[in-house]
Amino acid sequence: MHKNMKIGIVALTSVLLLASCGGGTTTPAPVTTTVGSVGIQNPNGYTVVVKDANGNVVPSSSYNSLAPGTYSVTYSKEGFVSQTVPFTVSAGQSVSLVAPTLQAVPANNGAFYLDADGKVVPITREDLNNAGTRFVFYAWMENEAGGINPANLGAVTDPGAPTPGEMNEVAPLNTQNVAAGYVGYKTADGRVFPIVGANVRWDILEQTGSVRFAAADDGGQPSGAPVTSQDINDNALSANTYTNNSLGNNTRFPSSTEFPLYNVTGVNTPDVNGFTWTALNHDPNVTTRATARVRAVAYVNGTEITKRFLDKTFAPSARLTITKTPEAQQAGLNQARNFTITVANTGAGPATGIRLNDVLRTGDGNAYSITAPTGGTANANDGFDATFDLAPGATRSFTFPAQANAVGVYCDVASIVSYNNGEFGLVTPNGLQDEACLTVTAPNLNITKSLVDANGTPIADGITVAPNTPVFARITVTNNGNAPATNVVVTDALANNTNAANYAIQGQVTAAPQAVATTMAGNDGFSTAPFSLAAGATQTFTFAAAGTADGTYCDQGTMTATSNNGAAIGPVASQIPCFKVASPRLAITKTNTQVAGQPPINALTPGSSYASTITVTNNGSATATAVAVRDLLGNLNGTFMNFGSGNYTVSGTAQTGSVSFDSASRTVSTVPATINLAPGQTLTLNITSTVAPGTPRGEYCDTGSFASTNGGTGEARACVTVTSFIAEQTQLVDTVDPIRPGDASGTIVSSIATVEPASNEGATNNVLIYNYGALDPVQTTPGIFNYSNTQVYYDPTPVRDAQTGAITSTHTNPSATLVTNYTANAASGTGQQTLTFAPTFRVAPGGAIFVRTQVSAPAGTAPRQYQQTFRWNNTAESSGQAQTNYKAESTTVVP
Repeated sequence: MHKNMKIGIVALTSVLLLASCGGGTTTPAPVTTTVGSVGIQNPNGYTVVVKDANGNVVPSSSYNSLAPGTYSVTYSKEGFVSQTVPFTVSAGQSVSLVAPTLQAVPANNGAFYLDADGKVVPITREDLNNAGTRFVFYAWMENEAGGINPANLGAVTDPGAPTPGEMNEVAPLNTQNVAAGYVGYKTADGRVFPIVGANVRWDILEQTGSVRFAAADDGGQPSGAPVTSQDINDNALSANTYTNNSLGNNTRFPSSTEFPLYNVTGVNTPDVNGFTWTALNHDPNVTTRATARVRAVAYVNGTEITKRFLDKTFAPSARLTITKTPEAQQAGLNQARNFTITVANTGAGPATGIRLNDVLRTGDGNAYSITAPTGGTANANDGFDATFDLAPGATRSFTFPAQANAVGVYCDVASIVSYNNGEFGLVTPNGLQDEACLTVTAPNLNITKSLVDANGTPIADGITVAPNTPVFARITVTNNGNAPATNVVVTDALANNTNAANYAIQGQVTAAPQAVATTMAGNDGFSTAPFSLAAGATQTFTFAAAGTADGTYCDQGTMTATSNNGAAIGPVASQIPCFKVASPRLAITKTNTQVAGQPPINALTPGSSYASTITVTNNGSATATAVAVRDLLGNLNGTFMNFGSGNYTVSGTAQTGSVSFDSASRTVSTVPATINLAPGQTLTLNITSTVAPGTPRGEYCDTGSFASTNGGTGEARACVTVTSFIAEQTQLVDTVDPIRPGDASGTIVSSIATVEPASNEGATNNVLIYNYGALDPVQTTPGIFNYSNTQVYYDPTPVRDAQTGAITSTHTNPSATLVTNYTANAASGTGQQTLTFAPTFRVAPGGAIFVRTQVSAPAGTAPRQYQQTFRWNNTAESSGQAQTNYKAESTTVVP
């Protein structure tokens, strides 16, 4: 029932209908099952609560799977008297319940009490006549040991009278402080049952600091009016409340951010049978102290039970907070990290004698240590203690270092043990603490070295190989710790008196999974660039090494690093794996020499030849098997020498062997392709090469090489130099001869300036000078013929006579194009014309410039033979030498 209604005496009737006739229970046919069920017909929409024999509420989702036993169902609705009906569930049975019709609360709002089964029991006239022995009334503000027991409120046990201390309470300023009341019915056997609807009137008799009722269980309108909510009157100096029904719609405790609830009654909800409450606060302008004397009078149906007096004080209160902050949450071994503990008083009153305690709660205390801060004293629990005061709004911080010499997680807790809080006395807070942790980590590095095959599979130490045969080794650095290592540097160097002159690392050092740069130390060791290695990570360095002479070859890896605490790690050395080298041992040389009648090898020109000699010697103590000797012809940027001829000999034999030439790879090989060389034998491969036409100048290097199944591989290079070479040719013709004076058509003078195809450089800075109608073929003064209509063509591939090399095609050749990248001293005129080409215009080897000019003899020209002359000035593009070519052609003038 609603807590705000004054309840009269109501007779309750529970009806249990059989399903077949609208009431009672229906027992189904026996089935093999371990549970029963209940169905509830509730046409009036009452609130239905089912409880088991222990008083636990059964959710509606479990109504079809009830364990056999005794249950109760309570029907309630605001404004009506609730009813509770017991029922029994048997295995395999279904109980059907029909909600009774609840009776409205009588108009006289009478009080009643709830018996042990939750049934409503009316208050009788006899009860009222003996109010002093039938009823109890308790009022209190604070729950302390030895007084009222809030856990027994609403039960069948007397909760006990409050102690004087529970009726005299100090609360912080600007709070809303709950004052609690309880009215019960006391039976002859001493049990106390809660009374619902009993009235409690609260009055402030005396007060300082303007203490008032801030909220109430019931009130908000003048006394005597129908009770709804918040009955506070007389300028908030009085309040009327009524004891609650736990199933009713009870007013909530006040909730305010600005004026927070201060409830220390021990009752956390107004939904308690027989319970009622009000709340006190004071004028917020009061900043020192406010007091009130409160009288609480309880009535049951208008009959006074008794009075209680409460003494209330509002006083400034300290409010402490504590935070603990680590400088960093991780550290290395013996690496100190600062912790800062800050205690703040955000309350209105001072806190004195604050006892701060800091202790290690998690982690090995034998490995952990701190240095007590200023104002603190170290304690036996790897922490410190301090005592200090804080004024309102003040803070105090303690900063101290902590460290550990073993990996792990170290958590310590800073707690406020106690403090004096003015009128509130000594406070021993529960849970006023903060924890901070330091995780100490460290790398744990290990280095190993082993021999592996080309696929990375480990092989036995001490393997025997031929000279110059690569043997792969792998250095592995592993971090088995829980922190990264930085500045890890791995070095590799010879060990066990290994002869460095006969040992060399082959190729590059391969690093994985990180791409770590390495720097060679000569050719027999290396060091890596610094790198980092995460916890649990592994880094490998794989390389090949070979020995050139018989012997045992050993090297060792060494590692240094920096720990996460900044300390140096190492140097730590690996194992020393070794491999053995046995004969044979092959050596290769290669030389290029001048061929008789040919230019020196440092001044070769296209078409000239030179000789190459490759020797492979077995200086070891066993036969070198399947020795393949090859020579890659000299080349520069993909331009190769031409193969001429070749043969080979093997010392100790009279046989001269032949060679084969692979035009695709430009490689000369012996026939057969492999030959066995006994100790001391030498294979000499002789090759004659020629310089291809048009080969550019530069250094061309041959590479001789050998490969043996047991003698390793090797190569040697020798180079020749091709010098610059340019040959030029000019041609000059007239298309009509003779010509007549005054005939404007005259003749076409056609010239060709070409670089011979055999040249290996082109012509640049080209200037063509023409003299038309000169009297002498070497005359340089301008002639007398008129010229016009000059056309210039360039053909990179003109047609040439196979025997003479003379160009037989004309400007109409399909590969010829009209060009304009030149300037003429005049487009037309008399006597002499000069064509100057752009400096970057190049006449390539084999290319040609065609020039065609209309030339005529002016009227009055004397009949005779005249000369057309052509001079070509240019620069050889590679050597930079100036070139001049000259050509003359006669033209006859007839009358």
